[in-house]
Amino acid sequence: MQDISKNSSQLYRITYEAYSKFANKISRCSSLAEVGEVSKTHLKYLINYHIIRITIQQEKKHLFFSLTKDEVDYDLHEKVDLLEHEENLYLKEIPIHTTNLPQDWIARNIDSSILVEPEMWAWLFNNNGRKVTVTLISDKNKNFTAADIDILKLAIDCFEAKFHEIYLARLLDNKNKSLTEALKVIKAQNEEIQNIVKNQKEIIKERTSEILEKNKKLLHISALNAHNIREPLSRIQGLIGLFPHFSDAEVRTELVPKIESSAEEMDLVLQEVILMATQELEHLKVEKE
Repeated sequence: MQDISKNSSQLYRITYEAYSKFANKISRCSSLAEVGEVSKTHLKYLINYHIIRITIQQEKKHLFFSLTKDEVDYDLHEKVDLLEHEENLYLKEIPIHTTNLPQDWIARNIDSSILVEPEMWAWLFNNNGRKVTVTLISDKNKNFTAADIDILKLAIDCFEAKFHEIYLARLLDNKNKSLTEALKVIKAQNEEIQNIVKNQKEIIKERTSEILEKNKKLLHISALNAHNIREPLSRIQGLIGLFPHFSDAEVRTELVPKIESSAEEMDLVLQEVILMATQELEHLKVEKE
């Protein structure tokens, strides 16, 4: 059987096909969970690893993604607990290849007893202004070499682009939720305003009706005043106008009694007007209270 590792063209073709399938699957993912499942299934055909850990600095947040043979772990934090070598990568941006491994972190992810002469590879890539750290644990059974870095870099580019897309989709979803809540508040406030306006219209209509009714009563009082008072007053004025044409005795005996009678009539009318006005005022006072 031909050794594929000695046939570079065939090896490149297989690697290219594996990468194309991986990239196509990743592009169709809509969540980090889907990215994890695709990675578990397809990444092993591109590179050898026991653990891969990726951290991406996204504005003021960090996204981390950790992948072993059977487990995927991921989250988005305001601040992620970086490993010591990752902090050095952010500061110095110098790639790392060492046998000095972060044992506590490895023990939390896999059974370290299965590792045979393990090594740690780590890089920092600056993609579109976003800093990406990559940590890879390999050993003799899952050997990783410098020749694999190019294909790893292509895979990381796929990860980073998809992570950024999911992050933006999450931001958009949060903004949409905020806008939806804001629209609900605005709608509720508009309904409240409409109810207030409706109540105000009802109040104005009621007050207008009351004013019209009161105006009718005032017009009635005014008409009564104009008609009933005017008649005896006109008689008094007419009798007074006759004084020059009568003697004093005639004035006292004929005109004065008629003036007194008209004055009494006018007084009765005034009393009626005052009574009606007083009753109306008392009625208005009770309604106001």
